[in-house]
Amino acid sequence: MEFLLGGLSGCCAGFFANTFDVMKTRQQLQGELMKDEQVKHKPYKNIYKSVQSIIKTEGLRGLQKGLSGQLAFQFVYNSIRLGTYQTIDDLGFLSRDENGKLSTLRCVVVGGFSGFIGVSFACPFYMIKTQLQSQSNSAKYAVGYQHKHKGLVDALKTTYNSHGMKGLWKGYSAIVPRNVVGSSVQLSTFSTCKEIIGRYELFSNSIFYAAVVSSLLTGFITCIFMTPFDTAATRMFNQPVSKDGKSLMYKNIFDCFIKVTKTEGFWHGFYKGFWPNYFRMCPQHLLNLTFWEQFKKWNKDFKR
Repeated sequence: MEFLLGGLSGCCAGFFANTFDVMKTRQQLQGELMKDEQVKHKPYKNIYKSVQSIIKTEGLRGLQKGLSGQLAFQFVYNSIRLGTYQTIDDLGFLSRDENGKLSTLRCVVVGGFSGFIGVSFACPFYMIKTQLQSQSNSAKYAVGYQHKHKGLVDALKTTYNSHGMKGLWKGYSAIVPRNVVGSSVQLSTFSTCKEIIGRYELFSNSIFYAAVVSSLLTGFITCIFMTPFDTAATRMFNQPVSKDGKSLMYKNIFDCFIKVTKTEGFWHGFYKGFWPNYFRMCPQHLLNLTFWEQFKKWNKDFKR
């Protein structure tokens, strides 16, 4: 049951966070492997310009580009990740002492392990989500390689027919560190924050308030650690590939970090899209983890 609840909470969060995810993806692809002064046209310079550019060329629907891939990824990823984390917690591995205090180190390890398992299964959906979100109806506003998929099913079918199962896991070397780092920081920070603020009467009596505050703090901290890996994953998943399935821009995550750092600089290159990523992550963590806590409470009440 914990796995299903994790998947449902992920879908709820993904639906509301998808708009900022589209802006984040396009900002991360804007000026790819180019020095800043070489980029003359910047339609996704900031959040305001991103919204303006997307609506101008694609209408309001453009702000929800790739939603089908987003929901598929969030359901598969979070059902496995949160379900695994909760199961291990229920088995007592997170080592609560007589005062109910968590082991931070074990939370980090279990969070990272849960993220690794989840993303190993959900990787193809993240790739398709990224490619769909980067697609623009106008060549003037297009950034990155344009795959021209018609939708989630078409993208999965086309990729499989062209490159087989291996093609669906292209960029796996980038998505693993992204989600292992993100999940370990997110779940350990969330669990620790919830435990600390739970000592106060206002939060100890309300799962909702405790989850909201914990999620907002968790989103900010996770964004700082995860954004460079997130940018690398976006670049690697969206890059063009040859007919025999070879990557044409980045061989692996190490090659991606070296090339981006040399041409764009580490901070400027890998922290592109930081603010939309932050505004995506905060409500996503807020809704995902809050819904997860609430679903678990309802499930316990139902069993009683």
